[in-house]
Parts: sequence; C-alpha cells; structure tokens
Amino acid sequence: MSITKPMNAMLSPTQVRIVTGLALSVLGVCVVFFIPLWAFVAFTALLTLGVGYEWFRLSCRFNSTRWVALAMVMLIGAGLHFLPSNQATGLAFITSLGWLLLIVGLWRHRRVAGANRSANFRTVLGIFILPAFWFALVQIRSLEQGDWLLLFGILIVAVADSLAYFVGRALGRRKLAPALSPGKTLEGVIGGLLGVGVLAAIGAVLPLFASVPSWMLALWSMLVALYSVAGDLEESRLKREAGVKDSGQLLPGHGGLLDRLDGQLAAMPIWLLALTQMHLFVIH
Repeated sequence: MSITKPMNAMLSPTQVRIVTGLALSVLGVCVVFFIPLWAFVAFTALLTLGVGYEWFRLSCRFNSTRWVALAMVMLIGAGLHFLPSNQATGLAFITSLGWLLLIVGLWRHRRVAGANRSANFRTVLGIFILPAFWFALVQIRSLEQGDWLLLFGILIVAVADSLAYFVGRALGRRKLAPALSPGKTLEGVIGGLLGVGVLAAIGAVLPLFASVPSWMLALWSMLVALYSVAGDLEESRLKREAGVKDSGQLLPGHGGLLDRLDGQLAAMPIWLLALTQMHLFVIH
C-alpha cells in the first residue's frame, strides 16, 4: 500500500520530498558501504529492473514487449559484467558519447517540442541506457575505495539536483527547457553547478583525491552534473511523449524510481569514465 497519501496529509510537499530524500539517503549509504559486492550486484540488478519497468511502461505499447525489453536489459547487463576490466573505459566512453548525442537532441528541442519519437526508439534507448547504468555502478563499487568513489559520484548528482530545485524555486526566472521541463530554470542549474563546485573543492582536500589535480576533479564533477541534468530532461521528454506526469508513485514527493534516478542514469557512466581518466580505476 502506498504511503504517499498519508504523508501528503501530514506534511507539505517540500517536507514530504525532504523526508523521502533523507530516507533514501540512509538506504543508499547502507547499500554502498555495508553489504558485500555480490549483494550490491543483486540489489542494483533489482533497482535497474524497477527503473526499467517504469521506463518501458512509458515506451512500450504492449505488456509482452515490456517484459522482453526487461529481459534484454538483464541479459546485456549481466554480459557486460564479464568484460575484462580494461574494456570498462571504452564502454564508459561509448555510453557517454551516446548521452552526448541525446544532449544535442534535447538542446534542439528545449523551446519547441519536436515530434514524438517512436515507441520502438524509446524502448531501444532504454535497452542501451539501463545496462550501462548497472555496469557503471558495479564497476565503481568494485574499485579500491569504490564505496567512497561511488558515494562522491552520487553526491555530485544529489547536490546538483537539490540545489537546482531550491535555487530554482527561490530565484528561477528563465526557463532552461520549457518544451521539455517547464519547472527547470537556468538559475537553478547554475545554483546546482555552484554547489558541485563547492563539493569538488571539498573533495580536492580529501585523501581520496590526493593524486588528482584540483582543476581536473572540478572539471569532471561539472561534466557529471551537466550529464545528470540531461538525464532529468530526457526522462521529462519520455514522460511528455507518454502523456504522464510521473513515472510512478512509489516514492512520496519524488514519484517513481525513474523520477528519482533519471540524473544518475546519465551521470554514472561518465563518472566511471572520469575515474579512469583521473587514474582512479584501480581494481581490488
């Protein structure tokens, strides 16, 4: 049974969003730090299935197609985990390049919505994005100090998203992409990037990034944050094409799993690429 209605009755929308966010943060820390790698792989597989179910519910016309697409995500994702570690950089690069092409399309249609993409295209897009997301999570967690490196990548997206939300509500005037996400503002995105800059400055003095030049950490952190914005906008476009407001109702104040993890879908592959370029891709 959903707890969304009881929470909404007791708390304001912002309070509901904060409470849910805090609960998810505690769960995330426990998963990243306190379970063995095999359990992390299993948990993130279930997480990817949940996100995939919502994605394909928005893109597939038939239930049978949805289940076939989910099976393909799991098969491809499982296969990727058998790749030699020295091929992780190439896969991360290809995925980041794929997202860059999506960013170009999002930029073109930020003010005037383009024609709806076909259901087949949106389904194939999910089959490409979701296994790469799962692969990136597991690869990062497998590294030496992978738990801390994964947490930092997650924090980049969380800081960018949270500050964009609050700064946008307080100061937002200019719409970033009104045809895709009317609530997202340029001021909010700038506020999120400033927050990520502060996070990168903190990271630069931590032993975790002692071997990384400060400018490089800041540059990659900003790119990860920008990719997370693209993930958010891509999901908004997907929902607009499906004619729905939220991908689901599982998370009070946030919608569905896809609503909560849209930025992470784009950010984790490029964060994996960033770690390889900063020479932090060191397997246990």
